[in-house]
Amino acid sequence: MRLSNPVITYLYTKAPMTKRTTPATKKPALAALDLPAPVQTARLKRKQFASTGDVHIQGDAVIATQFIVGGDCLIDGDLEAEEVFCLGKLTVTGDIRVQSLYVGHALDAGGNIDVEYLIKTGCSADWMARMLELDQRKPAADGSSYMDILVHPAILKRYDHHDAFGGFGDIQALGYVACADLDCHGNVQLDDVLEVGEIQFVGGHLSAAAIHVAGDCNCQGELFSETDIQVEGALFAANLICQGNLDVASIHSQGDISTWGYLRATGEVSSLRGEIHSGRWIATKGSIYAAKYIKTGESLVAEKGISCGADYGILAATSLPRSRWATHGFVSAASKPRLLLSGQFVEGKKLKHIDALEKKRETELDWEVPRRLKREMQPV
Repeated sequence: MRLSNPVITYLYTKAPMTKRTTPATKKPALAALDLPAPVQTARLKRKQFASTGDVHIQGDAVIATQFIVGGDCLIDGDLEAEEVFCLGKLTVTGDIRVQSLYVGHALDAGGNIDVEYLIKTGCSADWMARMLELDQRKPAADGSSYMDILVHPAILKRYDHHDAFGGFGDIQALGYVACADLDCHGNVQLDDVLEVGEIQFVGGHLSAAAIHVAGDCNCQGELFSETDIQVEGALFAANLICQGNLDVASIHSQGDISTWGYLRATGEVSSLRGEIHSGRWIATKGSIYAAKYIKTGESLVAEKGISCGADYGILAATSLPRSRWATHGFVSAASKPRLLLSGQFVEGKKLKHIDALEKKRETELDWEVPRRLKREMQPV
């Protein structure tokens, strides 16, 4: 095919990874388009890589130190690097294994995301420039800004127009995500497990097969798990749905808190505008408060007190016959709660009593069976 336009001829006949033959060759083309040239290569293995334009790698990318992309980046393979800075959308069809990962817009992975330190999305160009210390450089001789050597002009326009390109700040992965800290501007949607040291911020909704957080978890939207949720610190979410067991230090929600299994906490449990619903039992060393109903399939224990909405009530032992209320459907607190509609009040019960009953439990619930089978089928 004959390319008559000299600008197009240059971009498609010159390999972008090769050195310039003459400094004047590339300037007229870039001046005409006012955009940096895209980079495309079959595979990338470098000590360091930086490009102001869009990048498409048709294979794996293995970078020993920093991987910096000022535009969008598509990698048809795996990504390995020390630090990754992508101001646009980062799409990796395989796995991501890096020390730190900073993305301006969305992050999409076809495999697992394994980050040693921080994952941060929704990063501004100014913030990345400060991280890279580009703002401390002396002004260029031609008067251009340090942003010109970092970010694709189209990316800056997206920020100016607040264009949610591909989901601003979103994280999507078909595998698991593991990192020390997570700071996400948008939604997090995973097909596998989320294993995090601390969730500093999730600006949207969080969904995963299972969730384990060693510290605190702050989710501004709905938090959903297909199985268990374990948060060793404080958990905040606008709404919470757990299709398994929920184990936290404390939990606060603007809306409903709902779990198919039990809800175990060592601190306060509160729903400011909704109800608290557990398919099995709820137990905490602290207090329990819900603006509407509090419902449990079995027992309800809060060592410091239980309270619900004035025009609602407390429904315990909803899945048990009345004959078992005293042993498995009891309600216990510092004082008998008002508006107790079902369940038997028993004084002096604590979290440790519920834990002891749980250890003696023999029957397996329907939703627990496939998870046990899956664990047993995994190789040791």
